[in-house]
Amino acid sequence: MRMDLDIQPSLEALAGLNDQLEDSLQQRGVVAERIGQVRLIVEELASNAIHHGQCAARGLPLRLQVWVEREALVLELRERGHAFDPGMHAAPALDSPLEARPVGGLGLFLVQQLADALDYRREGDTNVVRVTLLHPFSSDMEALS
Repeated sequence: MRMDLDIQPSLEALAGLNDQLEDSLQQRGVVAERIGQVRLIVEELASNAIHHGQCAARGLPLRLQVWVEREALVLELRERGHAFDPGMHAAPALDSPLEARPVGGLGLFLVQQLADALDYRREGDTNVVRVTLLHPFSSDMEALS
């Protein structure tokens, strides 16, 4: 199964797309744990592009492609915001007291932790982020880590 989804650069549009994506994945039998991970990953990557990548300020839509196969679920987000490789984002200091930590940074850390593979490339003026999640139909939590 393959889906091509366009996202207008707003959080409201992103929420609607994530709901549509969840429904489609449920209908195809993807387990709830993986669907929750997909929602978090899509929300984090897209909201970063919308806000930090300036897609909203510049009116630049995003495109999400989703492939679901027996052994893997692949998300590919394309957006024309500022160049940014989410895989190069430094891990937050999780052992520091909460009040000593800067606001933000946990979302990309979670994306890095949840992804079985996280790849980035820049094609001209476009960021392309590909996230692979293995075993989308398995309810065995060991297989999901």
